Amino acid sequence: MKLLIVLLLLPFTLIAQINHKFKVSSELFYEKLEYSGSGLFGFIQDSSVGYIDKNKKVIIPTSLGLKPGDYNAIPKFTEGYAVFKKGNKYGLIDKTGKLILPYEYNSISLNTKPTLNMVVSKQISGKTKYGVINLQQEMIVPFDYDFIYKDGQYFVVKKNYRYGLKDITGKDILPLDYDVLVIYPEDKVAKAQIGNDYGFIDLKGTWLFKKSKLVYDLYGYSQGMIVCKVNSKFGYLNLKGEEVIPTQYDKAEEFNKYGLAKVGNLVGTSNYITQYGYINKQGKVIIPIQYKSLGGFNNELAYAQDPATNRYGFLDTKGNWMIKPVYIFTYNTFDDYGGTWVKMTDNKYHYIDKTGKDYGTLTKDGSGYSDFYSDYTVFKETSQPFTMIDAKGNKLKVLDDYKNIFSFVDGIAGYQSNDNGLYGFINMKGKKITEAEFTGFNAFNHGIASVSKNINGKSKSGYIDSTGKEIIPFKYDYATSFEDGWAIVTKDSIFYFIDKNGNEKPIVRKYDKLIAFRSGFALGIVKDTGKYSTYYYIDKNLKESITIKALQAYAFQENIAVVNRSGVYELMDTKGEIYKKLTGIEGIKFSKEGLMAVKKDKKWGYMDAEGNLLIPYTYEDCDHFEGNYARVKLNGKWGIIDKKGKIVIEPQYENIEPGNRGNFIYYKDKNFGIIDKNGNIVTQPIYNPITPLYNGIAIGKIKPSYTIIQSPLKK
Repeated sequence: MKLLIVLLLLPFTLIAQINHKFKVSSELFYEKLEYSGSGLFGFIQDSSVGYIDKNKKVIIPTSLGLKPGDYNAIPKFTEGYAVFKKGNKYGLIDKTGKLILPYEYNSISLNTKPTLNMVVSKQISGKTKYGVINLQQEMIVPFDYDFIYKDGQYFVVKKNYRYGLKDITGKDILPLDYDVLVIYPEDKVAKAQIGNDYGFIDLKGTWLFKKSKLVYDLYGYSQGMIVCKVNSKFGYLNLKGEEVIPTQYDKAEEFNKYGLAKVGNLVGTSNYITQYGYINKQGKVIIPIQYKSLGGFNNELAYAQDPATNRYGFLDTKGNWMIKPVYIFTYNTFDDYGGTWVKMTDNKYHYIDKTGKDYGTLTKDGSGYSDFYSDYTVFKETSQPFTMIDAKGNKLKVLDDYKNIFSFVDGIAGYQSNDNGLYGFINMKGKKITEAEFTGFNAFNHGIASVSKNINGKSKSGYIDSTGKEIIPFKYDYATSFEDGWAIVTKDSIFYFIDKNGNEKPIVRKYDKLIAFRSGFALGIVKDTGKYSTYYYIDKNLKESITIKALQAYAFQENIAVVNRSGVYELMDTKGEIYKKLTGIEGIKFSKEGLMAVKKDKKWGYMDAEGNLLIPYTYEDCDHFEGNYARVKLNGKWGIIDKKGKIVIEPQYENIEPGNRGNFIYYKDKNFGIIDKNGNIVTQPIYNPITPLYNGIAIGKIKPSYTIIQSPLKK
């Protein structure tokens, strides 16, 4: 059966809401939102950037005109400052939005430790030059270099393809003599190259050792150990340049704070499969080199994939299973708060602590997770359950586990089950009237609805009342709604009229088309040769009381039928008498609430039942009246007028839908909101889809929104 109830938009897939253990603030409706440091959350709205705190309070409004960076990036705050771009230049603002550095730099790199300063660049004499300044724009390092980067308490400077080193005050430490200079500030050593001299130096420029670059590749340094490579194999040197762990590994990483380094070897002749383990500084294998997947240590634990079961667990620094390998998957080590995400055998991501205690899933379906490596993180909820709301936007009830919900008619709405895809009905309190057992339905009308079921492999239609009770058996191939006491059904390809008791009355002739009762008449159509057809208006006694031959004729609406006998629209009453010719009318939308929309000279207006023009031809498009209001289109936008033609809502929206109590559903920015008859925005456009308001009630699904979350382990 064809569904006759109209949704404003198709439904979205259902997904759950955030677990309350993680949630800080939810339903943040921005184009983009992310944690931006210094307790601020950056958002993009209407192509501008603003910032809120965790309580949703706007700290820096979009009215300042701050723009996102390249690739729509939201600038991050560091110690209360963020770099912004205006045109092709960069400036610095503080966490109140105050401009600290003007927009006159080619680049700004903010540094906070041990003192706050900035590596900046400017165009000087046609060349980009780098320097270092403080917040007062006082020079620490002059604009004399081709590049500068900060590492710890030092600035590495580059000029004419040579590198040197300065301290935090701008004082020279190493001259501009080096082809390569990579410093390790905590140990005050550096990897360096001057010509053929290649190795490590101290920060006085004294060579600690030199190696032949034709033989050795030197990589990262940590814990007194240098990763090196010879003939495609990795090993480790000490700061004397001695090879303390031979080059025997296919992969190797720097030593961590626990005195361990992750190493790996390819399996057999494969160039893709690697097994990993950990060694200590003496080269002793502490964790066997047997794991296809092995994480880095954080909070003393590292994830590993057990080669026996292919499941994941967590090892300590001695290689013992501290959390047994029972998980389907994990992708990370424990965060700074002592928690991590694992996928359990229910195929859901759970957050656990270092003892394996389960803090649950982030979302009901368990498909979402979010890392906690800063004070807060932001999670995007792609969709939420349907919610019943009133005309003031108040949430009345959450309607879980529905795939789709349709508009209210006669106080009853159809729904589609998320479980079996079949249809049922709910009332205006959100309570189920029927379970989902129907394959299709028409809206309730005067307490009766036609529905269809699968009977012995075939779809058959019948009727139920507003309690869900079957009142006419499922034996028809097709069934319309009841109107004026009659419905039209088909059985074995034959049309019948039936009354509410299920009594069948055959039609008096074979029609090419039969339109259900409306305003006291059904309409049967027999196509003649040529352009004309014969139209039979059938009264409640099932007699053809009006017959007319016309190019077009339409069903009665509020005791008026529109006919077109010779190219001119005419109005016909229920006696079959033509009482008004609408000369010059190009189009017509049928009468409702005493007014019909008519089109002349490509503009729409409204007439009364007598054919008198009450609202002038003004609009590009329009619709019928609903609750004394109608939507009209002007300059490509929709608004609302009343029956006197007064504009209630200025045409400014992409779409708008009247409600029967003077509240309207409007469409903006690809979503729906509610506006009242005084033009006050009741809810921002945050729903998609939403049903039209019926007696002040609608059902909508909130659009994708953001939730600020934090680890439940954070103290």
